[in-house]
Amino acid sequence: MIRKSSTIPGRLSGALVFSLLAGTALAAPLGVGEFTVPLPDVAYPLPVVENYTHQAGIGADGAEINRYDRAENPVLELHRGFDEVWNLGDETWRSGGANGDGALDYSNVEIVDPAVWAANMDYVLSVTGSARDDQEALEAYLDDRRSQGFSVISGMGPVLANIYAAEAQAFTTINHTLGTFDPNMVLPVKEDDHGTEAGTGGETMLDFVAFMAMMRGPEGTTSPSKYFYASPRPWRMSDTGQVVETGTDVIGPNSFERYDSNVEVIPALLSARETRGRHKDGGYPSGHANAGYLAAIAYAYALPQRYEELLTRASELGENRIVTGMHSPLDVMGGRTMSMAMASALLSDPEHAELKEAAFENMQAVMAANVGEDTTIAAVAEDQPGDRWANDAANAALYRLRTHYGLPQDAADMGQEMVVPMGAEVLLETRQPYLTAEQRRVVLYTTGVPSGYPVLDETNGWGRIDLVAAAGGYGAFPGDVSVTMDADLGEMHAEDIWVHDISGPGMLTKAGSGTLTLRGYNSYEGGTRLQEGTLVAATTTALGQGDLLVSGGVLEISARGLDIAGDVEIEGGALVVDLADAEAGSTVSILRAGSITGAFASVTDAQGNGLEVEAADGELTVIVP
Repeated sequence: MIRKSSTIPGRLSGALVFSLLAGTALAAPLGVGEFTVPLPDVAYPLPVVENYTHQAGIGADGAEINRYDRAENPVLELHRGFDEVWNLGDETWRSGGANGDGALDYSNVEIVDPAVWAANMDYVLSVTGSARDDQEALEAYLDDRRSQGFSVISGMGPVLANIYAAEAQAFTTINHTLGTFDPNMVLPVKEDDHGTEAGTGGETMLDFVAFMAMMRGPEGTTSPSKYFYASPRPWRMSDTGQVVETGTDVIGPNSFERYDSNVEVIPALLSARETRGRHKDGGYPSGHANAGYLAAIAYAYALPQRYEELLTRASELGENRIVTGMHSPLDVMGGRTMSMAMASALLSDPEHAELKEAAFENMQAVMAANVGEDTTIAAVAEDQPGDRWANDAANAALYRLRTHYGLPQDAADMGQEMVVPMGAEVLLETRQPYLTAEQRRVVLYTTGVPSGYPVLDETNGWGRIDLVAAAGGYGAFPGDVSVTMDADLGEMHAEDIWVHDISGPGMLTKAGSGTLTLRGYNSYEGGTRLQEGTLVAATTTALGQGDLLVSGGVLEISARGLDIAGDVEIEGGALVVDLADAEAGSTVSILRAGSITGAFASVTDAQGNGLEVEAADGELTVIVP
């Protein structure tokens, strides 16, 4: 087989050479070199990870700065794309005059992109009022009134969430269920949560609770952005996004502004609206969504066995902000974007290194002690009766939709290369601990949200990161990927699954004693090397379109077999075939390739029974016992 070189200028190192063996096809993938993702070229005040304290009004040297000034605050800067949709139109305010009192002049407001603004409002109208049922209204009410750090605990799943709540002594005073509480009843005063956020820590979870407090610190506030951008909440807007005040409503002891709007706030939340006026109540970005994502990232960092589910739960909290009538999709998108930037900054700060390590060890130790010695946290995480987030594919689809909400894409901006901002790789640090920081950047690069959606392209890459997709491993191999997993370290080091249909010119090398499962229908071209540990090919094309070299370890395949577009060379190792769906006595084709040379040290079924193997014309077959 003759291989053609494949390069990506400026990004690949190494060389791809031709090789032929007389009379024998070479099955030793040589690869195309490593692929790295450069840091984006940005100007001050970006990147966020180096200037995040500006959110709290503190400069790098400890001096006071104006956190309402976009020239000083990097979080305001990464929200800049909102101006291309809706603009306050007050240049004095935007040029250093913004402050915590809120904007008072709305006379020059411009709906810059009417199509996006209308789609934004259409989504709100589609999930509020008669479109939401009573259960949806109750869940949205709870996510509004409970502390976000408590709400997203449920993303751990029923078993692990109960363990956490008991050990951390986390509780909420808002525990309503439908039937005992009617979200369609107007409350005379708002209900406040007097619970514990993520818990008190009790006697066993003090390190984690301290970590959560750091992650939810003053830098995470959305107030500067809300005041700076000064956009209205949907319940203040007409169907086309105009703001027309029509009077005053009185609920209990408070009065509220009334507007020309078809957006119906959940009646039980009418008394929870801002009473100080529009200038103190900006919509973009959503503070609840930002806080929910920040909390979920903190939990997911310490409990990566439920990483995807916790992030999906945060996205549900964001969705519920729209269901309440309190926020729009753009607001929620802004909150998610900000949370990832702030979480990365906090997790990257060397001052927090010991705290985050202690929090991870604390969570893992407490969970391990509670699930018992006969199982693992990962096993329990995957099998919890009543788990609302048990469907991985559904989680991924929901999360991706909620990154952009299907708002109109700008054709002129589509097809842009993914940008991975400085420090973003830390978000996967515990989820994929067997990868290097550079490799995790490539994972983010290959699983990002397409360009062209409103506000996302101007966020220095933060808005286009899809953490649920990234948790599922590489989306492509633009260069060679070498993975060393250590089963002795347990949990995420010992076993992981890559779920995407992986493309690209690169090669995969699997080393170390752990187990890696490839679940996608892959087309990567660089070939596969199995040196150590276990590589599970869960589909017929899991190992892509290149050659396969097995020099050690265990290759696991199903009865459907494995198709190798190139050649296979076997220098050792074992082959395990799952024959659960095969008929006894039948002959099953388990490996098909251009050519197959060498032999496995053993070929067994999943129960360890030896199998009779026949090889002919690039095909291995076994007889099902």
